[in-house]
Amino acid sequence: MLIFTSKITKQFALDLCMFHKFRNFTDGISFFEFHINLDLFKADHNPKFEIFLAILNYSLIDFEIYNINHICQSQTNS
Repeated sequence: MLIFTSKITKQFALDLCMFHKFRNFTDGISFFEFHINLDLFKADHNPKFEIFLAILNYSLIDFEIYNINHICQSQTNS
């Protein structure tokens, strides 16, 4: 498993995880999973951008750039 994380600005961080076995075959099989998301919804750690690719229970790439801050409760009600 390869893991890299870095703060890229005051507000954003980058995470990269590669070649991670996330469950055993006895628990089930994720044959193929791929998604790319850009989340602009007002919530904790948003906005964020992510790329995820998994084959046979291994994540080949899990890449994310996200806001490191939590949103205040008062901001969610506006």
